[in-house]
Amino acid sequence: MKKIIFFIFIVSIVSCGRPFYTNSNYFNCAKNNTYEANTDKKQLIYAILERAVVSKKDIPDYQLISDKNKIYINNVSYTRFFGGMTKPSESQVLVSEIPSTIGDVQFCLKSEPELQAIANKTDDFLYLTIGNIKITGETAKIGLSNSWIVSKRNKGKYVMMSGGGYILTFKKVNGEWIFDETKPVHSWIS
Repeated sequence: MKKIIFFIFIVSIVSCGRPFYTNSNYFNCAKNNTYEANTDKKQLIYAILERAVVSKKDIPDYQLISDKNKIYINNVSYTRFFGGMTKPSESQVLVSEIPSTIGDVQFCLKSEPELQAIANKTDDFLYLTIGNIKITGETAKIGLSNSWIVSKRNKGKYVMMSGGGYILTFKKVNGEWIFDETKPVHSWIS
């Protein structure tokens, strides 16, 4: 009888916990089953995502991503990640520009308000933002940042001192965008 009561107690505690941020209630994105990297922009997005979280796994603070097989991407891209005299312009990232999966990693495009709502119901988590896309002939630059979305119950309690990103240079070789290892990687940690 004691074992049954203990089991019921454990089940009740576990069932009262917060759902995980990649629970199917939240990671419910439109699948792009017809994704084709048929433009320079799509090829560059695919290349940087593949490098950052599938093959090299070298985006700053990759190790802090809790669910490495389900990753959110901000649906806004920025012309640049860093300030200057003018505010960087924004553009929408379309579902058609993001692969649903690369290898065993699934991607889900969400707006910042949607990401904030998920964090408020679950907990803080990291998400990716694309930016600094600049194509000049056979050379291109593209950036990717890894940032925290903090739940409203945690705002002001602590400062997130992690995340970051990089801007990579690619060159077109035989119609394919290849990471240019001869160019410096511009990276930062938040």
